[in-house]
Amino acid sequence: MSDGIQALIAEAARQAADCEVWTAHRETEEVVCRGGVVERRSDVESGVTAVTVWLDGGEGYAVRALPDSDDPSLVHSALEVARALPGRLPPPPAAEPPAPPGTARAATSPALGEKTVHAVRELSTAAPGLDIELRVKAERSTVRLGRPGDEPRGYHTGLVQLQARVTATASGTGFVAHQMYGSAANDVLARAADVDLPEICALATVLAGPPADVLEYDDVLLTGWVAVKLLSLVIPAFQWDTVVEGRSPLAGKWGESVCADGVDLVDDPTSAEYPLAAPWDDEGTPTRAVELVQDGRLQAFLGHRHSTRSAGAGRAGSGWRGAAGEMPRVQPSHLSLHVGQALGDVPRPGRRLLRVVQANGVHTSNGITGDFSIGANALLEDPDGTRRNAGNVTVAGNVFDLLRRIEGHSGTVRTNRSHTSFVACPGLWVHGLTIGR
Repeated sequence: MSDGIQALIAEAARQAADCEVWTAHRETEEVVCRGGVVERRSDVESGVTAVTVWLDGGEGYAVRALPDSDDPSLVHSALEVARALPGRLPPPPAAEPPAPPGTARAATSPALGEKTVHAVRELSTAAPGLDIELRVKAERSTVRLGRPGDEPRGYHTGLVQLQARVTATASGTGFVAHQMYGSAANDVLARAADVDLPEICALATVLAGPPADVLEYDDVLLTGWVAVKLLSLVIPAFQWDTVVEGRSPLAGKWGESVCADGVDLVDDPTSAEYPLAAPWDDEGTPTRAVELVQDGRLQAFLGHRHSTRSAGAGRAGSGWRGAAGEMPRVQPSHLSLHVGQALGDVPRPGRRLLRVVQANGVHTSNGITGDFSIGANALLEDPDGTRRNAGNVTVAGNVFDLLRRIEGHSGTVRTNRSHTSFVACPGLWVHGLTIGR
């Protein structure tokens, strides 16, 4: 599979240019089941080859939707870009060595066999008044990278993703969406059957009931489904590129308190909980855990080659491409928020709880300032455990203020995914939000 890489590197050398070739091959199986019936099934292969060249201080880039391409026109197109943009960047850094043997986790190769499809179909069978749609994917990828003078290196990843959409109908309609990830279909489906599906079916059933007449509560819990989406808003603030561009409100706050005491924020591309663990990023820089926040204080930013050179600080290792092989940009891999202080997953004795379980429209909030105002669905929980639909509510505030006002966590972690980036966060007990109808 490395013949294309070697051919493109050789073509660049004939043009007196330095070259880097990145290629990925992906296989994706998907099955959608609803009401005990298989509605759709697909099996898709795709891939991409991306070429970056450096010539006389200029950098050029070209990409093709074909894995391991050896077409020399890719190099020629990249060189035309480099000549049009001369003198913008220093020569590329020397290629860093791959991770030592034994440090990369063995990858799985998940597949959707008939036994798995049958299990998904059975799980989608619902009681009267409930509609369950399950979408399960098995993804297998091979990524390779080549630079002059080195043998191309690569790694494999395997991922199973289960998306559940549960709709309940009573006096109204209750809807809950949920995503689960893992390396093996059996593990993901067993967790869904025993824990996740019963929970979200119960939540959807409550949300389908009549809303409470009065919105009265003592404490607020943003469940992981909501907290993880709000946490995603602050990601740009922790990147060297936005610091350099003057768009990060955290610039110049190194060592200062940016979260509540006891809160850690860690990006770990090697985490055992991360099914797409990679030994190096898409620029070939070895990956490692980065503690962005430790005990509430800012410790680091994420960066790739260009942003860390521009900043004159930091370490690369967070340069990742999009699904179409776009130029690497700074992104987290598996960003997790940890809270040292735990209040548990039930309201404090004698207090009424507003449990916010579903967020709508978080993408319309301001990812730079952190201000947000979102629609949400919530439950009211009385001290005796009775749950009622709180109806549609509006939750407003500032996510940077929210991080400084965390009082504890529920212990239940939820994960949100965007291509190769995962963000994980438990439910958060917070104060200082504005909530209304």
